[in-house]
Amino acid sequence: MLRKIQYKLVLFWLSFFFVVPLPFIQTISTGLQGMSANEMLAIYSGVIAYAWMLAIVYLSTKPHWLDRLVGLPSIYQLHGILAIAALGLAWLHKIGTHSAGLIKQTGDLSLIILTGLIGYSLLFLASWLISRFSLLSKFKKILEKVFKHEITMLLHKLLLAAVILVFIHVRLIDYIRSITPFMIWFDGLSLLTALSYLRTKVSWYGRKGQAELKLIQNHSLSDRVRELTLGGRQSQQLDLQAGDFVFLSFPRVPKLREPHPFSLVSLPDQSGEFKLTIRGDGDFTTSLQTLKPGTTAKVTGGFGRYQAFIAEHDDTANLVMITGGIGATPLFSLIPNNLCHKIYLFYSAHRQTDLLYQQQLNQWTQHANFTGFWQQGRFADDFVLNRLPHGWQNHTLFLLSGPVSLIHHWEKLLEKAKVDSNNIFKEEFNW
Repeated sequence: MLRKIQYKLVLFWLSFFFVVPLPFIQTISTGLQGMSANEMLAIYSGVIAYAWMLAIVYLSTKPHWLDRLVGLPSIYQLHGILAIAALGLAWLHKIGTHSAGLIKQTGDLSLIILTGLIGYSLLFLASWLISRFSLLSKFKKILEKVFKHEITMLLHKLLLAAVILVFIHVRLIDYIRSITPFMIWFDGLSLLTALSYLRTKVSWYGRKGQAELKLIQNHSLSDRVRELTLGGRQSQQLDLQAGDFVFLSFPRVPKLREPHPFSLVSLPDQSGEFKLTIRGDGDFTTSLQTLKPGTTAKVTGGFGRYQAFIAEHDDTANLVMITGGIGATPLFSLIPNNLCHKIYLFYSAHRQTDLLYQQQLNQWTQHANFTGFWQQGRFADDFVLNRLPHGWQNHTLFLLSGPVSLIHHWEKLLEKAKVDSNNIFKEEFNW
């Protein structure tokens, strides 16, 4: 099963990088005979860039089937890499071709939008990059005072304008338009991508995986953490598993209209109510404290592979959960649904008040299969290793969540201990 999952991940990357552009290249090549090698290379670069731009638009819709297959972090990663690669090929196309009039204007404007958008996205959305440069991190914090979450999400949609401009750009070129097989693929895939995007944006309610709910309760767990209880008749339309996260927005509340991901702290009960626990870090999350019960919420989900990861392994495997801070929230929904396994929880936070749901943790310790440790400050490596079950290198699954530094530390330590990487799981959003 694990090898099959790895093959699926490889096929996922190969499909979008190579399979999607292939029909474009094959069909356009017949109409480029007689051109110089440099001109053909430039045209091929532009065609591949457009195919990848369509793939980026499709991936931006967060296809639920792909999330369950490879996980949303992998989708975001491919989304970002394809965007950078498409930009590089678009510039090669620009340098190697010559045009005038509206053909040139649409192509140039699309390239300007794409360049600016990717630069902006690398600064605001690529945490793998920003975390490595303190100066960039400080610059980002200054800009975030102006470019709030909702503005960032709206600017990200400029990709659609860039794609439309390229579509017009190609449609204006006579000799390209005369290559009928290419235009069938070009128009067909463009239309399918547009329909896929519109389906996620227009046909909201009444579809599986999407729901209009009400905010039932909103109360403070600490000075920075709030617990939101959501519910309603449509909650049954959501496909939620333990450890999942959902995308949440409040369409009638300014600054909260763009969706934001939050992990489930509990699965829906018999009445359809479930809880999200959220720390106020940015403008979106800090604004949640103003919401009143009864506010309409828009929810998409669930997303995530924690439960799927567990299901892909031996059902007698031990589960070791190492987590910190607000990153513990997905584990609180995983624990009660996996007590058929031996569970070992190591949960830390910077402050004692940030250790959430201690009463619930104490109740779980009464179960024979649950062993939990929680404290202020990180656990020493030896403390954790000395409390792991016998044979933990081979018959134990490690679920990591929380700060990036904590996740990376334990990944390296477990790697040195010869733990199979297939037995370690995280959902780390670096894009």
